[in-house]
Amino acid sequence: MNRAQMSTRPVTELRGPIKALFSDVDGTMTSGDRIESKTYAALEELGAAGIPVIMVTGRPAGFGHAFMKMTPILACIAENGGVTFTRDGRKLVKQYGVPAASLPEWRRRMNDVAIEVMSKCPGARLSSDSKYREVDLAIDYNEEVTLPVSDAELAVRLIKKVGLEAVRSSVHVNFGPPMFDKLSACLGLIRSVLKGDPKELDAYVYVGDALNDAPMFKGFPQSVGVANVKQWWDELAYKPAFITEQPEGAGLRELCAHLLSVSR
Repeated sequence: MNRAQMSTRPVTELRGPIKALFSDVDGTMTSGDRIESKTYAALEELGAAGIPVIMVTGRPAGFGHAFMKMTPILACIAENGGVTFTRDGRKLVKQYGVPAASLPEWRRRMNDVAIEVMSKCPGARLSSDSKYREVDLAIDYNEEVTLPVSDAELAVRLIKKVGLEAVRSSVHVNFGPPMFDKLSACLGLIRSVLKGDPKELDAYVYVGDALNDAPMFKGFPQSVGVANVKQWWDELAYKPAFITEQPEGAGLRELCAHLLSVSR
């Protein structure tokens, strides 16, 4: 039986101990548009207890660099797997999901398709954070503009038609080279930084809230959705194994408290 057919259980049934938490950012770690102080404190407590936190986001590399400087996280996977930041002492190490030499050509192709999408979806535009992106781009349909979901779905089809990968989040259509995703980046980080076996994921938890988290819900046996994931429930190809009672940051804090209780 695949994850799409399985029933989702309350997060209190998740079992430990847990070695690391992989967390989406927007709508999962944030409440509204910010990380609340009590959520930040929960992440600090989790890390102090020996459960490192890794941010996994569709936001740009520029945001990922800032997250690494300002939050208590072990690593950050940005641009849906396109860029990964880790630490080497005080130094930040950046790894791309494609060969660096290929980036100019990918960028040209992405800009061309962005122009086509915006011509066929009036009102669509590149997201305001696209200027901070290195490997992917994003079409804004629901952050600073408001377009019907049908326009976002058309954008996905147009982008995939030319051989790029595209995925819809709650606010953007992120698109880029078809050579990485959130899951592949997480598995690589488990192998290289956490020194774990990517084939044995029961000791790792992923938490998210949106359509672009579906591959993670499929790949991680201990996947969690914060309660606001329910707004996408019928569209999710793969559902999370567990769900919190609370949405957004409150749901993440609920999960953090439970992980501490099962990992002591």
